[in-house]
Amino acid sequence: MILSGAQSGLAGMHMLSKAAGAAPVSTADVAPYAAFGAFYFLVSAVSLTISDARRRSKAVTA
Repeated sequence: MILSGAQSGLAGMHMLSKAAGAAPVSTADVAPYAAFGAFYFLVSAVSLTISDARRRSKAVTA
């Protein structure tokens, strides 16, 4: 969570610096940010699925 927030903050600062420049911002500038966001979402989904499965297996055996 902290890593995701730090990455988001850095990406936001990078986007602001690009927007302040003379060159127009393109979709290619946003794509890496979106890819990292999708990766973090996938990691969170897998983590939640595993923790839920562990919790359910403990409830069955108890």
